Amino acid sequence: MKHTLLLYILLISALPASAISPDADYWLDMLDKSLDQRETFDRQRTDRIDLLHRELGEARKRQGSDLFDLNYALYNEYRSYCYDSARYYGEQCLRIAQQQQRDDRLVEARHALAFSLISAGLLSEADELLASIDRSKLSGRLLQEHYAHLAQLWRTKADYIGQEPYYKKYITRSNAWLDSLLAITPEGSMAWWSARGSKQMRDNAYQQALESFAHVMGSDSIEADQHLMAITAAEMAWAYVFLDNEPKAIEYFARSAVADNESATREITALYHLSRLVDKQGQHDRASRYVHQALEDINFYNTRLRKVEINDILPIIEQDRYDALRSQRNLLIAATLLAIALLIGILGSYWFIRRKNRQLTEAHQTIAGQLEELRQANLQLKEADKIKNAYIGRSFYTNAEFVGKLEKLFLALDRKIATRQYDDLRSTLKQSTLNTERESMYEAFDQTFLKLFPDFVERYNALFDEKDRRQPPTEQSLTSEMRIFALIRLGITDSERIAKFLDYSVHTVNTYKTRIKNRSTVDNDQFERLIMEI
Repeated sequence: MKHTLLLYILLISALPASAISPDADYWLDMLDKSLDQRETFDRQRTDRIDLLHRELGEARKRQGSDLFDLNYALYNEYRSYCYDSARYYGEQCLRIAQQQQRDDRLVEARHALAFSLISAGLLSEADELLASIDRSKLSGRLLQEHYAHLAQLWRTKADYIGQEPYYKKYITRSNAWLDSLLAITPEGSMAWWSARGSKQMRDNAYQQALESFAHVMGSDSIEADQHLMAITAAEMAWAYVFLDNEPKAIEYFARSAVADNESATREITALYHLSRLVDKQGQHDRASRYVHQALEDINFYNTRLRKVEINDILPIIEQDRYDALRSQRNLLIAATLLAIALLIGILGSYWFIRRKNRQLTEAHQTIAGQLEELRQANLQLKEADKIKNAYIGRSFYTNAEFVGKLEKLFLALDRKIATRQYDDLRSTLKQSTLNTERESMYEAFDQTFLKLFPDFVERYNALFDEKDRRQPPTEQSLTSEMRIFALIRLGITDSERIAKFLDYSVHTVNTYKTRIKNRSTVDNDQFERLIMEI
């Protein structure tokens, strides 16, 4: 069996890798969902077993005639669930049948024990037990079961040996018993198609076997026999393996595994063979889940034969999974190193760009500051040009007017000197004439200044409380205090120059300035700056 299993593994490994078909993928998803509900299906079987145990306990108390039937029912529940218990209840059936001396029940009990021994790999013991049965006394269902067990026995021997000439010899004997089974089974029945498919599998007629098994899977009663469905689906999966159709093999192994899980069968093969096929597709985590689940089931069933089978597959699956994880780890390390290198590069680029941006920002601020200085200088130049033009124009008019007055004065003086009117000369040159000219000059200054700065008076008074504000005599004039700061607004900040223009002493000008600043609502240091902003 071990050599045959290795041959199967090599055969599965040699299959060309192909993408999982939609049908296969669907059944794998169905299998995953079924395995998630494993406890529910297991509880259904254990509930049936618990009920039979209670009924058996009551039957033992009353020494009922149904002891054999209850023990046989427990055997049927355990035969694919737990080997030790199945064998125990098979032995109980044999003991009761011997006590009752019923030949039909003796045969059923020996068949039950034979099945348990075959499942455990105790083939010689099973052979001796089946040989103890007198076939000439069997008919109907018991004879069909007997041929089926003999065919299974010799097939298991062939698979276990796996070497010529013994393999061919044992398979030939298994096929002979299948022929005998087919001969007494009603043609066209589900059992007949199942036996015929098994015989065709041994004859390497895989396509014909698939057609026979299709009749079994299409039977109306197959849904009620999940265990037969699992066996048939597994046989079809192997047919597809030998036909090099891996997607279909995956699909039917998955269907078989679903049936095994939903019937709470622990004596399984489909799940761990499926794990190998899925592993080939690179689905290592899924394959690992299947093979470990299979190992748990086989350990629960507790037969050496199945443990030997899975121990040949488990290391392969785990090695593939380890290799995949190692590749993923190496890839992750490489990706991490690349990410670190990229991060360092990004940080370096970010630092470089940020430094350049800081330099550009500083340069931009410097340029902006210089532009603002230029703008202010340009505004000052425009203002100075405007003031210059206004005062140049005004000075031409004033000078022309002043020259005209001087001309009249010189003519009057010349006439008085010529007529020797010396007394009138003094009255002509009296001080009031100069004061009038000075007032005229202030009036001209005020008018020109207010044309350049029309809101000067309003902005100036805004620097004082209501009670300290002063209004000039006319809208086109300034007060003496305002005139001092009007000159400062024009850029004449020297007190001596201001004093000469206003005919004040320097001390008077400074006194005016201090008194005005002290009266304002702003700091003295800020007063002249605010005046310059008008």
